[in-house]
Amino acid sequence: MLAAMNIRFLETFFWLARLRSFTATAQRLNTTQPAVSGRIRALERALGTALLFRTTREVHLTPEGLAALRHVEAILEESRRLGEMAGAGGVPAGVVRIGVVDAIARTWLPRLIEGMRDRFPQLSLEVTVDTTLQLARGLGAGDLHLVVAIEAVRGEHLASQALCAYAMGWVAHPRLVRARKVYAPEELAALPLITYPRRSPPERLIEAYFDGIDLSGARMSASNSMSTMIRLAADGLGLAAVPPICVLDEMRAGGLCAVRVAKPFPDLSFVASFRASPRNRAVDAVLAGCRTAAQAFLRERDRAGRWSRH
Repeated sequence: MLAAMNIRFLETFFWLARLRSFTATAQRLNTTQPAVSGRIRALERALGTALLFRTTREVHLTPEGLAALRHVEAILEESRRLGEMAGAGGVPAGVVRIGVVDAIARTWLPRLIEGMRDRFPQLSLEVTVDTTLQLARGLGAGDLHLVVAIEAVRGEHLASQALCAYAMGWVAHPRLVRARKVYAPEELAALPLITYPRRSPPERLIEAYFDGIDLSGARMSASNSMSTMIRLAADGLGLAAVPPICVLDEMRAGGLCAVRVAKPFPDLSFVASFRASPRNRAVDAVLAGCRTAAQAFLRERDRAGRWSRH
């Protein structure tokens, strides 16, 4: 029986249980749907029980399948450890799909890519830049291996590690604000504002900032892209709440300035989330690279100025 249950079959079952789709599983494993079906049938024959059933849209595990999944996860984890022990002299290789928010793409992402390329030439990164909500969906669906966002992605077999924190502030074109004036939240609310979509994680920061202030008459526009918010602010269309460390070039060029405020924001924290089981050497290498790139970036900015963190 054990001979029939090779690691490829177990890995196929693991991803089918996670993705609930033969199509998505075939894409994830770079194979075909018939191959996925064949592996699952072979595994069911070896175990002597049905592991899953289909509805019109998704695949679901039977009670026996749920019980088997726990054992499969343990076997895959042990297989990973054995492979690392046997090939301790090897290096991480393959393709790691990562997702980051705009703030990371504008700061230490290039440093990460360069570091990975220098240290692990056999490892490739595929990068997606999106919102925290979309990245969380991608990680949960198995489309991404690791994401860096402003909130931890929570779910079964997922883990998170804090990476860095940026000071948050209001920035604007110099013609919109007075350089020496210190603005209270009520005064900011009277100016045109560029914020984040409602019910998004960063929008909650804006909501807390203006807590107790009537915004019914405020002139507010929203974008799910920080880069777009920065572009609009540089065009003089409103004040944007972003980490000033992300717009140092625009500030040096005079297109944006930091707004003096009576009420500061709390720091904006960034968290790496990834699948903890089964672990993967390549993903672990990228996670370590994220920590290294973030720390190096902050050290460099701390020497150059005050915008990395409070």
